[in-house]
Amino acid sequence: MTRRPAVLCLALLLCAAAALPAFAAEVPTPESVLGFRVGEDRKLADWTQIVGYFKKLSAASPRVRVEDVGPTTEGNPFLVVTITSEANMARLEEIRRVNLRLADPRTLTEDEARALIDTGKTIVALNHGIHSTEVGASQTSMETAYRLATAQDADTLDILDKTVILMLPSHNPDGTQKVVEWYRKSLGTPWEGGQIPFLYHKYTGHDNNRDWYMFTQVESQLTVKHIYDRWRPQVVHDLHQMGARSARIFAPPYVDPWEPNVDPALRAAVNGLGAYVSGRLTSEGRKGVVIAAIYDGWTPARAYPHTHGGVRILTECASAKMATPVEMKFKDLEAGIGYDAKQATWNFPDPWPGGTWRLRDIVDYQLSATHALLEHAARNRDYWLRTFYEVNRRAAARKEPYAFIVPAEQKDPLAASKLLGVMRTGAVEVHRVRAPFDVAGRSFAAGAHVILMAQPFSAFAKSLLERQRYPDLRQWPGGPPLRPYDVTAHTLPLLMGVDVVTAEAPFVAALEKLDAITIPPGGIERGRGRFFAFGHKNSELVALGRLLRAGVPVRWATAAFLDRGRNFRPGTLLVPENARARLEPMARELGFTAAPVTPTGPSLLIAKPRVGVYQSYVPSMDEGWIRFIFEKQLGVDYETLHDKDIRAGGLRARFDAIVLPDQSRRAMVNGNPPDLLPKEYTGGMGKEGVQGLKSFVEQGGTLIALDSASDMPIAEFPLPVTNVLAGFSRDERRGEDDGDTGSRDFYCPGAILGVQVEGLSTSPLAHGLDATTPIWFEGSPAFDAKSGTVVARYPSENPLMSGWLLGDKYLHGRAALVEVPLGMGRVVLFGFRPQYRAQSWNTYVALLNAIYTSAVTPLAR
Repeated sequence: MTRRPAVLCLALLLCAAAALPAFAAEVPTPESVLGFRVGEDRKLADWTQIVGYFKKLSAASPRVRVEDVGPTTEGNPFLVVTITSEANMARLEEIRRVNLRLADPRTLTEDEARALIDTGKTIVALNHGIHSTEVGASQTSMETAYRLATAQDADTLDILDKTVILMLPSHNPDGTQKVVEWYRKSLGTPWEGGQIPFLYHKYTGHDNNRDWYMFTQVESQLTVKHIYDRWRPQVVHDLHQMGARSARIFAPPYVDPWEPNVDPALRAAVNGLGAYVSGRLTSEGRKGVVIAAIYDGWTPARAYPHTHGGVRILTECASAKMATPVEMKFKDLEAGIGYDAKQATWNFPDPWPGGTWRLRDIVDYQLSATHALLEHAARNRDYWLRTFYEVNRRAAARKEPYAFIVPAEQKDPLAASKLLGVMRTGAVEVHRVRAPFDVAGRSFAAGAHVILMAQPFSAFAKSLLERQRYPDLRQWPGGPPLRPYDVTAHTLPLLMGVDVVTAEAPFVAALEKLDAITIPPGGIERGRGRFFAFGHKNSELVALGRLLRAGVPVRWATAAFLDRGRNFRPGTLLVPENARARLEPMARELGFTAAPVTPTGPSLLIAKPRVGVYQSYVPSMDEGWIRFIFEKQLGVDYETLHDKDIRAGGLRARFDAIVLPDQSRRAMVNGNPPDLLPKEYTGGMGKEGVQGLKSFVEQGGTLIALDSASDMPIAEFPLPVTNVLAGFSRDERRGEDDGDTGSRDFYCPGAILGVQVEGLSTSPLAHGLDATTPIWFEGSPAFDAKSGTVVARYPSENPLMSGWLLGDKYLHGRAALVEVPLGMGRVVLFGFRPQYRAQSWNTYVALLNAIYTSAVTPLAR
């Protein structure tokens, strides 16, 4: 008798098991593929292994689809993983089209919108691993995907039914692979899990998460194309890590300020979802959860969804030493903006007591945060779709301003086309004008471009085309400034040197909508002359580089000249008439016009310069950006120089110009401490390297020092120049609240300032620059030069054009760009970053001038 109920129970269990999806038992766990549990001490999966796991997961689960939409910058697969219910998978294209219709409310009635909201799904993007030394997220992605692929609980099934999840297992696969390989080599050494001696993204390092409006990098472009353009997600979860002495995890709300063009409904949605995530984590017993602290909502460089109808939920977990545990005592936890990790407050209710912190802890916190976010997105599907629709509807009804106009006549057609290209990549509609028209007393020619503000993603355009006025926030009344998390300005017309006009009132013009941006073709004017003359902006300087590479002898007019009744400015470039076949296609492609001339007057004969770029083993993002613009935008050939190359000397025999990226004197000269990394990555260039650079200059070389790198030759050579802001510099403030607390007297954490260019007619470094030129200033130096040539100087009034500047009086009359002779050569000191994040096209010209004039021969006529 006792066996029959047991047999019956067994039969029922077997029937229940048979009712479960067969795939659940067949789906591989991460551990079964990797050979270790995700988050295990001192174990990391590299990108090859992660890709392998997702391919096996996709093959086994009908809930998971994997696409390789790459390649990445260095040729690796770039995966987009779609996860949803089987029923949704069967109608995925229909769901996508419904969401895209909601993204553009201009063609919808309210009834149609209601019907779409009733049938739509919340689209959620999960972005992992953009910062590759923050190793947890890419590891977590595998476990998140496995749980969604196999779980049968009601909450998960509801998530799968009401959402479509788009996952990037790594936004930087190249870095994921390189960092894991480095970590494995470090195991068992004194530097296990410590810093790395290279940028984890080939060109940008940590700045790859500052590329969300310029879209310079392959990975940014792939994400926009395959996540944002293709789907328009309502919710984006961006998983990061922060310092080990902080809270255990951050979630929004963000602290003030917010970018003012972000719709209030999105700000409220961020606050509500972030608070829900933090509440769920705390209710699960996870300690050290902080909200409304540390991170602000100001810059669009980190928050693309906020101008496209969605929200970006940033979570930041405390770090271990990659996969190596750390011991952290409670007394060693630190305060940050808006909280203290040792004190319970309303936004930090349950401090972490200290102890051992592991990679597995990071994984567990991230899994919990992601599940809470997905739960909210599913349970509030109607809210998310309605908010998405209403935000885009309001944007499409925007009336102030009416439009931004980009005139056809631009000094730099290449830069203008790049700015318009940013608009189109950001899903902003751009129109071209077919006939002349007038607005507010100004006439515009046919070929001008118009960006109307009555469109769904107008907030993106408006944020980037207008000037920023960052609020003066203090830690307490009259106290030091409250630092922004990133920078305070993003006005592209100023950075790029593009004329953009704001039209406040409506106007009538013959408009045609463009799918893609092209440069209006240039060409060569009719006539005969010994040379073809053309200007000195980026379009022409790109052509100069190509011509020199082809062996064409190009001249550089150092004085103005008159030819056939036309004035040509100093800096005019001159190409022999017999090079027409090479010049003409370049002029057409790059949009500039060349005129036949027979000039008189002095000029420089330009040779192809031999350029070196210094690369420290204390990695500099600025160095990566130099390589990027040289390789991808400007066509400058260069050779990378490491500390041993500098110390070896003999530099003048190999180079005409050497560029020092923005980096502290300490980092360049001293480098990494001897116990921090393997020996070959420590020590810096040392005094021997400093002498090698000085000898290079004395023997006729050009040393180009960018931003804070200027302090090195000023102090070490030395030069008769003083950095008048030395006491306020980033290097001097090191250790104060992440090194950027600022001073009550002077503070500028990333803004656009205007400088007056001197010697436009006499100094070749000034050629091609406007009389007032916007520059990028970010904790930069300013100079008092006792000898040499001042090329650009701050005015005697406030130079702020966009962003935040305190203590402008310290800049009045000071030099921003100086050329200092030394022996047979010269040192060019830039008190700003001329190639800032590949955005400051306006000052590329000055950098190229310094490079190209390093290899010239003066000619009398």
